[in-house]
Amino acid sequence: MKKPIILSLIAFGIITLLTPLALFPNDSLYSIKNNAWMEKVDDNTLIRSMSIPGTHDSGATHSIADVSGKCQELSINSQLKIGVRFFDLRVQLYDDNLEIAHGPVRQKLNFDEVMSTLSKYIKENPSEFLLISLKEENSPYNSTKDFIEELMKVINEHNDIICFDNTLPSTLKEARGKIYILSRCNLGVGIEAYYGWRDSTSFELGELFVQDNYCISDVNIKKEDILNAIDYQNENEDKLVLNFTSCYYDFGFPPTYAGTIAKEINPWLLNSLNDEELSLGIMIMDFVTTDLADKVIRRNTL
Repeated sequence: MKKPIILSLIAFGIITLLTPLALFPNDSLYSIKNNAWMEKVDDNTLIRSMSIPGTHDSGATHSIADVSGKCQELSINSQLKIGVRFFDLRVQLYDDNLEIAHGPVRQKLNFDEVMSTLSKYIKENPSEFLLISLKEENSPYNSTKDFIEELMKVINEHNDIICFDNTLPSTLKEARGKIYILSRCNLGVGIEAYYGWRDSTSFELGELFVQDNYCISDVNIKKEDILNAIDYQNENEDKLVLNFTSCYYDFGFPPTYAGTIAKEINPWLLNSLNDEELSLGIMIMDFVTTDLADKVIRRNTL
């Protein structure tokens, strides 16, 4: 009778040890591999020729009834670890506090928490650089303070790590160890993207080319937009390409949200982004995964 009990205990122990690996195989592996992936990229690499994983509504991890508001599963810190280097941050002044929001959904995350996380990461990983897009989401609620003034207060707390230049440097060597700002609100610092940003289309804006056709009737049109932006990236060395893969359908009931399309777009991206030397630009994704981030990152070392 003792032998079966001992064998059962041994089997239980093995299963217990292997279960975490079975549940989180990709996160554990890719977090180690891609936490500081830019250190493997040559100093003289042009920023505009790189392939960089990014996230749309980076802090939007909460939703209303799992229908509206949520765009990511991973926290900002987890996104950093799997290799994300572009963060789309939507901020609202709510009760005189700066909070991350997506539409009407408050995300239970303060802007100063996000900036502390990003700043700490860069100081610990000076081989990397980050680009953050800042946009005011909704009008202030129950607030007497000025949005831009409050935003700049937080930014200035990290002025040892944030670059206020109105353009990105040319090479990775120049960019390392800094956080750069893409200003979609009227900050007066960073890369100006407040005036001229267009809604749900593709357009040029200064040094940027933006593909952000997010309100669609046919997912195949969105796939074509993404591929066209990749072609543009490889034909125009003077532009920084922001290629949003995020979108939702403009019809139907119940209404679709980010997760609906991501279930089709993300597997398609994994199958379409083969290992080849073409640059992808900045790929800005909903529900980023370790596999998706790795697929983009690998383009930099082929």
